[in-house]
Amino acid sequence: MKKRLSISLTIIIVVSIAICGLFTTISYRQSYYADTENNIKKSSNYIMDFMLPAFLETGEIDNLDNFSQSTNVRMTIINPQGEVTYESLQGLESLDNHKNRPEIKGALEGAVTTEVRYSKTFKDEMIYVATPYFGEDQSVVAVLRISMPVNAMDDAMFEMINNIIFVILTTILATSLLINYFINRELKPLEEASAFAREIASGKYGQQLTMIREDQIGELVESLNQMSVQLNNSFTEMNQKNAELTAILSNMNHGVIAIDKKNHIVHLNEAARQVLRIPMKEAVIGKNILEVYREAFILELMNYLENDNCEKTSFESRIHSNQVLRVYINQIEENNSINGHIIIFEDITLLKNLEKMRRDFVANVSHELKTPITTIKGFIETIQVNQITDPETLERFYSIIYEESDRLSRLVSDILVLSQLENKGGFDRKFEMMLMDTEVMQIFDILKLSAEAKETTLVLSCKESIELEFVPDEFRQMMINLIDNAIKYSESGKQVEVTISEEGEDIIIQVQDHGYGIPEKDVARIFERFYRVDKSRSKEKGGTGLGLAIVKHIVNNNLGKIVVSSQVGEGTEFKIQLPKYKY
Repeated sequence: MKKRLSISLTIIIVVSIAICGLFTTISYRQSYYADTENNIKKSSNYIMDFMLPAFLETGEIDNLDNFSQSTNVRMTIINPQGEVTYESLQGLESLDNHKNRPEIKGALEGAVTTEVRYSKTFKDEMIYVATPYFGEDQSVVAVLRISMPVNAMDDAMFEMINNIIFVILTTILATSLLINYFINRELKPLEEASAFAREIASGKYGQQLTMIREDQIGELVESLNQMSVQLNNSFTEMNQKNAELTAILSNMNHGVIAIDKKNHIVHLNEAARQVLRIPMKEAVIGKNILEVYREAFILELMNYLENDNCEKTSFESRIHSNQVLRVYINQIEENNSINGHIIIFEDITLLKNLEKMRRDFVANVSHELKTPITTIKGFIETIQVNQITDPETLERFYSIIYEESDRLSRLVSDILVLSQLENKGGFDRKFEMMLMDTEVMQIFDILKLSAEAKETTLVLSCKESIELEFVPDEFRQMMINLIDNAIKYSESGKQVEVTISEEGEDIIIQVQDHGYGIPEKDVARIFERFYRVDKSRSKEKGGTGLGLAIVKHIVNNNLGKIVVSSQVGEGTEFKIQLPKYKY
């Protein structure tokens, strides 16, 4: 800009000065010619007043010669017939008749005549001024012609033009320097403001440009400073919001995908990648969602996306054969037009499984409760309808009713315990330091009658110093269920072994029986509620089908692990690993 402005101003000034110089030269030339002509006319008047009359009367030429030499002009006197009667230049005595010369014609007609023409005599451009001299009768008796070469004036003109050119060049040089100086001084703030604006455009917000000026440039700088501050504040706020939004989206359990109106992916979070099984390193932004994921689920999604009549919609779909999603679709509207969609994936597989488990649990509970209730009701109706009075028969019926009632009570009790454990409550959870050998021996005492009935020996292997921080009631419930199961499913005359040991910060509890064992296909399911390996045998043993489920929940609630190993016909071992202390 500065260069173009300097060149433009310099050209304008040079052209202006050149035009002025040309106009001055022409004007000076015309003025110089006019002055020369006036001087010649004055000389003519002087000669005609003081010298020409004497020459015409006496022919005296000395005065004329002296005047010509002193003024360096050529004088010629012509009579009315055009004959030259006097010539100031030597060697030109015999000249042609001048009557047909233009200036002489004009003078003979009584007018002072000026003529600039080429002289054949001198082979040069000459200026002629011919003045008529009138006699007493007012007739032209002689013509005085004074001439001088034009080149005499041209020398003066050339000198003047040289001076003008020198002045013009000096003026142009000085003007160019001044233009550059003033342009640099005036445009430097603009250059600084322009550089400042470029820095703002490149993203360097918040900077300030110091410039104290009262003109429009000062106002521009002040506006740029305000814009820099506002942009810095706006982008800082926007970056903060983007960071917060990114953090929120990244930490969401739900998958989120934003697509434009052409179904190109604008954003997706980590959860969405996991749901659709898109590798974390795969670049998908800007790609069509159909290019990224090609399963059947996406075609169902496309059908919902093509429905522009519904601003919000949701549906459930199965993905990867075993995963259930609830999909929410919200339209992105701008200027009353749909510019894209926000798609949210909620993995409800666990919820669906829990619902199924709840339904199964309700069905199993209903079935388990129905059996003893039906039995009790049936025997009572039999006694009432048949009016049985036989003491032996009544004793047998009452015994069956008592057993079923006891089974019903144990079932309800186990269901309540399991419900408390699932809600992370589990009794009155007051942790205490317990001596393992003492606690297990107390449990042996509780189960002594059951063990004696099966002729089963209960064996404990434990160091006296082993302690565990645990809820006493939960520990007793867990161990009673495990040892009672071991007694029930052991063969008569065998022993049940309980081993307690330490491994670092963990306590290891092993309950080993030598009974029927568990088939391999059933091992993975024995902790399910109401699951029985042999249903007929389990009911004969008086089990509710909830004992191992209660054990599993107690172990999980205390951050432990339980592992089962079993061989059919040899026995089963339950191994529990629990942290020694609660932190």
